[in-house]
Amino acid sequence: MNPATRAEQQLYAKLLKERYGSLDQLEAERYPRDAVSAERAQGGASEEQWRRQVREIATRYSWQLQYHTADSRRSDAGWPDEVFGHIKQRRTLFIEFKTDDGRLRPAQRAWLAHLSDSGFEVALWRPSDLHTVLRVLGPARQRAILPPSFRRPTS
Repeated sequence: MNPATRAEQQLYAKLLKERYGSLDQLEAERYPRDAVSAERAQGGASEEQWRRQVREIATRYSWQLQYHTADSRRSDAGWPDEVFGHIKQRRTLFIEFKTDDGRLRPAQRAWLAHLSDSGFEVALWRPSDLHTVLRVLGPARQRAILPPSFRRPTS
């Protein structure tokens, strides 16, 4: 196993532990005695928690030029949540964050399709996409693409 793969696996294990807790905690949740916590029942991390987690990963892999729409009421409707840049790799990513059950608004769908069709790297990332996030931001340098389930706007 090469050092880059090992580092990626260690980071993945660390992030899983941070998100889900220790193995003992996972087993306790798998075989609960009491009701599942409200956070687990509602699907885990909020969109903001997920965005911050990805931003931390991006920083670890030297991504810069992080732009975040702090208040979407003051920006164009549908513009992606984050823009990451990596100077050495000459890459720019446009990223929309959603919870695992979050839905895209029509304006978001339109912007993501437009940016993707224009040749930019565009991603729609959910907490269940952690492995993909690590492959795109990490040493594997996988190109960011929209998920196969992405439906282009009809117009």
